[in-house]
Amino acid sequence: MWIQFPIIALVLLFLWLWLATACLRIKAVRRGELSLQAVNFVLKDQMAERTRLYGNSYDNQYQQPVLFICLLALLHIESVAGTGWYLLAFIFVAARYWHCYEHIRSTNIKRRTMAFALSSLSLFGGWLAWFASMTFTG
Repeated sequence: MWIQFPIIALVLLFLWLWLATACLRIKAVRRGELSLQAVNFVLKDQMAERTRLYGNSYDNQYQQPVLFICLLALLHIESVAGTGWYLLAFIFVAARYWHCYEHIRSTNIKRRTMAFALSSLSLFGGWLAWFASMTFTG
């Protein structure tokens, strides 16, 4: 079924951000730039900007993407498929990758907001389409 591909793409993004964040924090602790206590209690104000940005981007992956995966699970349970759903999923995943890039590399707030808006519109559009299909087609 088509649903596994967008989920795999998101899991790869989660994994990459987790590894990058962990490596940055470990390096900072080894260099003496960050205390273990700061890592343990996630004291972001004591972390270097790059480390903080990666951590924040990783944290963001547990907001919209969780709602997206729930939507995909519902579509899977109901055996819903179609080009429109696949396109919507592709747009959402691409927007999340774009948002991640803007968050940690570019730090361009205007483009980051555009990426967030695109992922939000595709996510909530998907939920509205699902609700409408359940309401009007039974």
